[in-house]
Amino acid sequence: MTDLFGEGERVTIGAALDAAVPGASDLGAVEYVVGLLTALDHDPPHIWASPEGWLELGPWERQAWGQRIEAWRGVYDRVISGTTDARDDRVVHEHACEATYGDPTYGGNRDSGGWKRIDFPEPLFPPARGNA
Repeated sequence: MTDLFGEGERVTIGAALDAAVPGASDLGAVEYVVGLLTALDHDPPHIWASPEGWLELGPWERQAWGQRIEAWRGVYDRVISGTTDARDDRVVHEHACEATYGDPTYGGNRDSGGWKRIDFPEPLFPPARGNA
């Protein structure tokens, strides 16, 4: 995983994610956020996973995702500086939920721990079982 954040920043972000969903950082939430914020740094971008790997984005999708990611980078800059507002807190909560209960392909839900936490059966369908 990239060095997008220093160790102290990762701890701060992890604490914010854990405040939103207890235990999220233990399940890979910080890695999920780093993966999300660097998704367009890959070719193809790590936005949509499929059983065959990561899917290409069209130009409009790439532009839209670039705008979202730029806004999210601002959110995490404010998390690090301790200056979040209610909108930022909602984004952190959404990302903590996605990281805790989403497909492990995207970097969170380490060892399917979020699914085990809520007795959700591990899916047999892609991309959880894919090669992305």
